[in-house]
Amino acid sequence: MPVDLTVNVENALYDANKSLQVTTEGVAATFAIAAMGVTPAATPTDVVTIYGSATKTVRIKSVTVSGLATTAGSMDVSLIRRSAANTEGTASTPTPVAFDTQDAVAAATVSQYSVNPTELGAGHTFATKTLNLGVAGAAGTITFDFATRNDKAFVLRGATQGVAINFNGLAVPDGGQISYSLEWEEDAS
Repeated sequence: MPVDLTVNVENALYDANKSLQVTTEGVAATFAIAAMGVTPAATPTDVVTIYGSATKTVRIKSVTVSGLATTAGSMDVSLIRRSAANTEGTASTPTPVAFDTQDAVAAATVSQYSVNPTELGAGHTFATKTLNLGVAGAAGTITFDFATRNDKAFVLRGATQGVAINFNGLAVPDGGQISYSLEWEEDAS
């Protein structure tokens, strides 16, 4: 059965060539966090976590991790959905950057661990890749991309839902440092 796709464009905006103007830019508040040269624990578990909010729905769009070492090596990197918060360890809380300065402050909470949490929150691994840590000038990079192929972003609903960038407790190659970036959107729950 044919579908009628007729659209009334009487009040639409046109450019000089009489082409209809359409924007594909998102309207949700968008944030990012990034760090370079992070020295993780010797056998890191969760290195970075992001937890949702009681007032906003958080949609994780992409996670990128790269690394260098003085002695080349590989490490498994997993993304784990956490349903409870980690406890203890030593973590800092980096400040997210809004893509639009008129957006409200981010509601999601990001933690970067320099000492492993002693108790990891309950969770399930949903993505994993191997990161090759090369010597200077040969950094390996992996990206987990959830929102550029017309697919659904990874959704966190509520403050107890989180995602961890986890290194499975594997030993970091000598002189190993990692860099990471997270991008996410937030809108009303």
